[in-house]
Amino acid sequence: MDKIQRISEVLHYIEDHLDEIADYEQVANTFSFSPYYFHRLFSAVVGKPIGAYIRERRLAKASLLLTDPDKTITSICFECGFNSSQSFCRAFKNSYGISPSDYRRMGYTPVIMSVEEIIEKFTKKLKGGILVHPKIIKREELLIAGVTGDGSKTHEIWQKFMELYDKVEIKNKLSDNGYEIRIYDDKQCTCHVGVSVSDSSVDSVYSVLKLPESTYAAFEVYVAQGYDSENAAMDEWLKANKEKYRQRLIDGNPYVVEYYDERFQGDSEESIVEIWVPIEKFE
Repeated sequence: MDKIQRISEVLHYIEDHLDEIADYEQVANTFSFSPYYFHRLFSAVVGKPIGAYIRERRLAKASLLLTDPDKTITSICFECGFNSSQSFCRAFKNSYGISPSDYRRMGYTPVIMSVEEIIEKFTKKLKGGILVHPKIIKREELLIAGVTGDGSKTHEIWQKFMELYDKVEIKNKLSDNGYEIRIYDDKQCTCHVGVSVSDSSVDSVYSVLKLPESTYAAFEVYVAQGYDSENAAMDEWLKANKEKYRQRLIDGNPYVVEYYDERFQGDSEESIVEIWVPIEKFE
């Protein structure tokens, strides 16, 4: 099932069970997600942690119910899933700046975004399996020890690297997280895969690629869906931000970095890869 559809169903479920939900793990279990993956997916797609989202929707519902003079503040508190009047009043004032009783007395008419409007809003952020609104991150100079080859044969390059990695230790590696760097020139794509190291003193079976200190637009890609759409989504983002950023080059050539950490789980539906596009601001 498509991630947008699944999260859409989650939002409708939350809306219908605001008075029952104990924590986000309950929602994750209802939809057969692992809690860790669900928390990351929800935050990435909706744009905020699920706990914050549930609290906002409870308070939005409460603001609407406060317009009904027949409902007591205590009944509204429990109807919206709060454990006590004190916790409800505190959360309401933190969010709206006034107490529930003052809100009612002043006769406010709340404007609440519907679930369908929320879904439409975040649908525009996700194409295929790639988040089209990236994080902007900064990274110091990176040294990547590994194997270089023809960019059209990335599978073979990874296979060669993993075989070497099992046999020849990289003593100065900084972590087991993987990198795939693709460098494009006029004729071909060159691919370098490996791990980051503290310095270039590695066994001669490995080559070392130096990436300069840079700012990157970091896109999260859900592997099971994203690879058909990643290039189009990144190009679209660069065009939309062309007045602010341009793509940074290495030796005069464009490049991208794929970053594999603990979120990468092979072909699993939960598998995530980050793609970093080097950028620099216009002066």
